[in-house]
Amino acid sequence: MNIPWKFKSTVFSAIDLLSADRALYFLQKNVTKRSRIKQLNIDNNWNLHLSMLKKYGATDVIFEFGAGKSLVQNLFLSKEVRKQFVVDLNLMIDIDLVETARTLLSTQVQLRSKKIIRSLIDLEEYGIEYRAPFDSAETGFTNESIDACISTNTLEHIRVDGIKEIFKELHRTLKSSGVVSAVIDYSDHYAYTDKSISLLNYLNFSDIEWGKYNHACHFQNRLRHYDYLKIFDDCGFKLVEESITYGEEDLPPNLIDKFRNMPNSWSATSAHMVLVKK
Repeated sequence: MNIPWKFKSTVFSAIDLLSADRALYFLQKNVTKRSRIKQLNIDNNWNLHLSMLKKYGATDVIFEFGAGKSLVQNLFLSKEVRKQFVVDLNLMIDIDLVETARTLLSTQVQLRSKKIIRSLIDLEEYGIEYRAPFDSAETGFTNESIDACISTNTLEHIRVDGIKEIFKELHRTLKSSGVVSAVIDYSDHYAYTDKSISLLNYLNFSDIEWGKYNHACHFQNRLRHYDYLKIFDDCGFKLVEESITYGEEDLPPNLIDKFRNMPNSWSATSAHMVLVKK
């Protein structure tokens, strides 16, 4: 289904105005179908995170913020990770989706358990503890108690100050030998349901102009790769591995001119970064 992005923005504006978050979920599950699971393929990001966790010996206790509705990534990781603290700022989990994900995933990989998931308690069989609402900037965890943090397509939805606070707290709670594996989507998310615009469409707008289309229920911070690197560095982390994806081959001349004095990574559409404490 192709949905004009400005029309979608109007819908998001109404959702913000009415505080109708459940209506947004209904649209995602039943109209755009972005939250429905009919079939399941092993996502490259899951294997990417798992390979980093194993490479750096960080499979004991991991933390993930912005886990989402189905926890399918966490179910996949549970076969190798002993304990996962999985959190959301708001209560996002859908137990029916979690069980659907478990059922489909179990046909492809050997899971940690065969227990049917009907409640949050059942997740304990998979070493998963879900908490929401939860503030990742004030975890309450003891110092250096986490072996790793993973993040998949979440950071782009958090404001700059929020990212800084989360990573300051992460620096406190991560073990000295710990690792952060983060996948970030730098593309305009409206492009996923409107194929007439590019993945970098939102870079055409000034902050004031973009504010008309950027809503709390669908917030996109528009940070570029180098912006994240500076934030991580300021919070006490150093980059040890990275993989950058450039999904747009033909860059508009106006954007090339706009970013002419910036690093080439301004046009990246996604990246995977591995961080350790300095």
